[in-house]
Amino acid sequence: MGNLLIEPVSMIVLTGGPCSGKSSSLAHLTEKLSDHGFMVFVIPETATLITNNGIDRRKMDKRKQIVLFEEAIFDMQLAFEETYKRTVTKIFPGKKKVILLDRGIMDVKAFVSRDDFNAILRKRGLNEVGLRDRYNGVIHLVTAADGAIEFYSGENNSARLETPEEALRFDHGIRESWLGHPHFKIIDNRTDFEGKIKRAFAAISQILNIPTFVEKNDRFLVKDVDYKKLPVHQNIQISEIYLRAKDRKEQVRIRKRGQNGSYLYFLTRKKINKENESYIEEEELITEQEFHTLKNLIDPKTTVVEKERICFLWNNQYFELDSYKGTNEGITILEAKHVPTFISIKKNITGDPKYSTRNMARKKTLNDKMLDC
Repeated sequence: MGNLLIEPVSMIVLTGGPCSGKSSSLAHLTEKLSDHGFMVFVIPETATLITNNGIDRRKMDKRKQIVLFEEAIFDMQLAFEETYKRTVTKIFPGKKKVILLDRGIMDVKAFVSRDDFNAILRKRGLNEVGLRDRYNGVIHLVTAADGAIEFYSGENNSARLETPEEALRFDHGIRESWLGHPHFKIIDNRTDFEGKIKRAFAAISQILNIPTFVEKNDRFLVKDVDYKKLPVHQNIQISEIYLRAKDRKEQVRIRKRGQNGSYLYFLTRKKINKENESYIEEEELITEQEFHTLKNLIDPKTTVVEKERICFLWNNQYFELDSYKGTNEGITILEAKHVPTFISIKKNITGDPKYSTRNMARKKTLNDKMLDC
């Protein structure tokens, strides 16, 4: 009898400032994911476990105490994640599995100084980019202190210490800690709480390839950026390569994504859903070796698409600004619902096939170059 198929375990972080609805969302999200055939495992918030069992941050008034407290959270969080992932893989090898986390490792960064966080990583020989990007997705639920102040309270969490002003500051710090993650979604308070949970589930569905309605951003061709006004941001290097596909209705590409010498590698398949002629996109992590092997199968009609992505937050929204290199040098594209005031737009290119990644990968002919002039 052959080995059972080993289904990968997806890890999705629910994070956000105090009183953001994380704990209240978990039961609903667990039920909805179970309805779609997933076994769901939940890792509770480590800080609350520690605080409720005697290590009380309210009794700490020195920086060193706070750092040691956050180090304990860091180590316990990592141990929980590794233990859960390893155990459910072995026990349930043939099942679709997802681990929902009430906060992730990068939350620690928001509660200590940059130097202290870097010291925590150095002691353990860890890399910040690899640590941040180890999760399949990060869903940031915005604190009720930002846009829903009437619902801000500590009733659901006896370990909650923060005033609304502190909650807002921590919320912003947590967002900045996760900047640059490949699948980072911000869920604000523009709807009631039921709507907030539905939007969180839609974001998770997109990450897990569950068919659902996803609110799409517009795409804009950028004329100019006032980089002096750019908020806190992360610069990500991305290379995309389209491979030869057996089926003409399928697109296959590999992607290298990372920063500071640390990279992740992805394989993406995009194919037509025969029922409604829409596209279904499936993505998986691959190894560096697999990436280098697969890139030899590049579609000969295409070239490598190189771009630098600037990830930033503005007005409770997450933005990705792509500046292209090589044969597409000079093209900058923004995906957004609303354009930040420090970016000027040349035109809206939503749905324009000329600016699809697939078309931008196509080798340029002499006629193409003349048309671009």
